[in-house]
Amino acid sequence: MKNSALWRVVDNESGAQSVVSTPSEAVAFVNSRFDTEDDDEPFGITEIGPLLPKPLGVITAWAADKDDERTDGRTAPIAIRPVVTDDAIECDDVVLWDDVHVSWDHDVYTVADGYEYNEAYSTAELREILDEYADDYEYAPEEPEGPGSHGWPKPGELIPYGAQECAKRFGHLDDDALLWLAATRITLAVWRNTPVENWHAGTSPLHDGTMMRINVATTRLVRSMLSFDHVDWIAVGLAVVDPSRVLPTGQSVLELGLACHNADDPAHQVDPREELAEMAQVAISWGRTYRLHEKEFGLRTLIEFFCAYDNGWFGAPSWGRVVDRFLTAADDRENAHWSVHRDKPWFDEWSTNRPADIADSTELRRLLLAGPDLLSEEAAEWCVEGSIGYVCQDDHANDCRRCGIPPATEPTSG
Repeated sequence: MKNSALWRVVDNESGAQSVVSTPSEAVAFVNSRFDTEDDDEPFGITEIGPLLPKPLGVITAWAADKDDERTDGRTAPIAIRPVVTDDAIECDDVVLWDDVHVSWDHDVYTVADGYEYNEAYSTAELREILDEYADDYEYAPEEPEGPGSHGWPKPGELIPYGAQECAKRFGHLDDDALLWLAATRITLAVWRNTPVENWHAGTSPLHDGTMMRINVATTRLVRSMLSFDHVDWIAVGLAVVDPSRVLPTGQSVLELGLACHNADDPAHQVDPREELAEMAQVAISWGRTYRLHEKEFGLRTLIEFFCAYDNGWFGAPSWGRVVDRFLTAADDRENAHWSVHRDKPWFDEWSTNRPADIADSTELRRLLLAGPDLLSEEAAEWCVEGSIGYVCQDDHANDCRRCGIPPATEPTSG
């Protein structure tokens, strides 16, 4: 960053302030706009140092270094929770361990814990202050898993197993296809299976078609941040839950949460700002954990671990098959896909009211293969109502009772 002079302009009556790149001569110009006495100065301008980065990135990097210092392969027990405000662009403060508040004011960090506060004028000074907190903070001991535990397999067992399953099921996939499959699984974990699902549940403006579109857009974002050369796992998690991220609906993530919020509905009464802060805390913890897993198992093994299963989403190996079978069913009322829907009251209306922009099956196929986030809201809803998510994904190498495909005839002995 170029170190040009910066200035803080303060309204001395209200305390409102702004940082600008205006030279000190602007004092006379600003003051001349007000009807004041000769000795009054309604505004004051003082030179400040170079802009500092917002604290979240500095703090996550510091916590990652603390993780690397441990010898037990675990993340350091440091909870990092960004503060989400009404303005998604201005979510600058961070809370650590639930009681240490770090705020940012362009050229200074303030660290407060309810009893005292410290100021830091560089990232190095901030890290030194956080080191002191980490040294003094009393952690609850982490209880080792007992020999009789029936919990989830440990990563030392699960990650290599997942990579083996990937090779067994998808050994034919090239690197790009593997990264897309990994993106679908990461999106499911960091985005879909979070409070976002609660926003979508029950009576909500977040309809099924909208959910499909934003899930695909999120998968696309995750895929853009994956490679077999380098992955910043913390950055991936934070990008997904970023309150200012713009969705295919035109809303930010925060705006979507606020639109779904309803204080009178028990299913939607939790403040989405609190939920997004919690999602960010979980995403940071997730990213720190996978940083350590990568160090232990290697990047390729870790990505292949994510590829152990095909969830049938856009980006998964089965997606092309899902699209083909859905389009075949859409043009055939007798298709096995409709066996449980054919007699439902809505089916006739659905089958005869296809949105005009996808009336052509070739165009619908193009859009679905390119990504359902490119569909219109109406078209996406039509596809979901037609149970595109429940199309049979079986490769039909053998029989399929669901689709009415009989088993292969065994050759008779002569």
